[in-house]
Amino acid sequence: MMMDWLHSVVLLLVLLAVSGLPQEGTYEGIQDGTQGPLVKKQELKANRDNLKVSESSLQPQQIHISLGDSSRDMTVMWATEGYDSSVVEYHTGDRTQLQRAEGQTMKLDDTNDAGLKHLHHVTLRNLGPKTKYFYQVRGQSDDTLSESYSFTVPPVHDGNTHMFMVYGDLGTQTNNIQFLLQEALNEKYEAIFHIGDIAYNLSSKNGEIGDKFLRQIEKVSARIPYMTVPGDHETDHNYVHYRHRFSMPNLPWPMPSNKLWYSIDVGPIHFIMYSTEVFFYDDENTEAMLNWLKEDLDKANSERSARPWIIAMGHKPMYCSVDDINADCSRSNPVVRRELEDLFYAEGVDLIISAHQHLYQRTWPVYKKRATQNNYRHPSAPVHLIIGTLGLHYMVDKANNEGGQWLAFSMDEPGRESFGRLKVYNATHLSWEVRECLNNRVIDTMWINQPYHRPFTQPRVFFPNPLGEMGQEWMDDQTESYGLESFLGLRGKHYGDDYQTKLTVLFCVFIICLLGLIARKKVLSFVRIICLRKEPCNKIKAGLSPGGANV
Repeated sequence: MMMDWLHSVVLLLVLLAVSGLPQEGTYEGIQDGTQGPLVKKQELKANRDNLKVSESSLQPQQIHISLGDSSRDMTVMWATEGYDSSVVEYHTGDRTQLQRAEGQTMKLDDTNDAGLKHLHHVTLRNLGPKTKYFYQVRGQSDDTLSESYSFTVPPVHDGNTHMFMVYGDLGTQTNNIQFLLQEALNEKYEAIFHIGDIAYNLSSKNGEIGDKFLRQIEKVSARIPYMTVPGDHETDHNYVHYRHRFSMPNLPWPMPSNKLWYSIDVGPIHFIMYSTEVFFYDDENTEAMLNWLKEDLDKANSERSARPWIIAMGHKPMYCSVDDINADCSRSNPVVRRELEDLFYAEGVDLIISAHQHLYQRTWPVYKKRATQNNYRHPSAPVHLIIGTLGLHYMVDKANNEGGQWLAFSMDEPGRESFGRLKVYNATHLSWEVRECLNNRVIDTMWINQPYHRPFTQPRVFFPNPLGEMGQEWMDDQTESYGLESFLGLRGKHYGDDYQTKLTVLFCVFIICLLGLIARKKVLSFVRIICLRKEPCNKIKAGLSPGGANV
């Protein structure tokens, strides 16, 4: 009898243990995006019901958007305290045409005890260029519907001016963040580029600072694509907060720690966002990024008629003139310059923008520590900019005079927090302004006039292909008709140097026709002379004479 009772107890314990093991089912997301058990939808819903999670814990917070795999895709992210599904409802102004997209939900536990743990990720694809969309995010319940936001998809055709806000080293304690955000709302920026050192730091206070920062910028980042690249302050815990809280083009989510770099095309610009931190913290990924850069830049140069401008952004600069002897860029052989300068010069990168140093500096076109010219007319080397002044509250970097002849402008005044405004007008003209956050006063202005987009190792003289890129395509594949619409670029496929080719061809045709019109009598006389007393010419003469028959 005693043995039967013991067997029953043992059997009951075994059954309890088995019932606690994970069972097969439908999963959504991963607990922390790295390692850990998968969480079933049924279990999450049951846990939420059993714990009586309040609706307030499911309200979306920290909404921000970024460009997707192309400028016609938009990724929407937000956070909630409790688990919920990820849904975006969007339309172009007519709610009867409401569309719905679903995405992923993930839980971030690692170093995030004080932060909102459930992160949501939805991508809207194949949106209309230059079209304004209205959207709301929500969970499973109607009570979780957020307020309405809007964004405008960047244009893809030529004839449009493209404007971007650029800065680095923005944290929750930046003094003039409210003025910066108001400026972003007032102007028509197509995207904001934050070049590393985000929030100071996303993981600080167990995730509380990351939450605070994303709440601070929400009124802007929910309306304007917020594009990022990692800096040294994002490297904590293998970039875990950066990889989960943001999503960038052509990368899975959460972003992989061994590929925190990407590129994207917007109008006539090919943007390259690279990680300088691989040279200091991720040596094993250095070769992978350099190989990717070479391949990406080669492809960009093969399509330079469509997108003439190549603009690169990375956190740590190649060139700087600062008193900090520990700064990589102030050393005699900086790591970032040693690894990237030859590649960027050989591939014809027009502009390189960095942050990290808490000041503003602008170089002349420079290569191997030598200014190739003291202006920006037809630059023969890349131009370098540092825009890290939003970090002045945390530390001030003082400039020195060791920049030599390559340094064109420098500003290191404490308290003058500023941002950059990048404006691309067409295939040949670009402007850059630095404005003070507090009063929007202009600190510095630069214009680049570059009609010869090319690798800088090639000669500056421009010899257009008389066929043009479209003409070459027509010769390679004549399955499609080639009419005036294609030649003039009305299909929106080409942008930039091919425009010069088209003008060249049209001008040559015009000159030939004009010369022919002016010299028509001499041409006819020449024909008569070379054909004199020959039967074909006699027939021509008879046909051209009054009353003669046409032949």
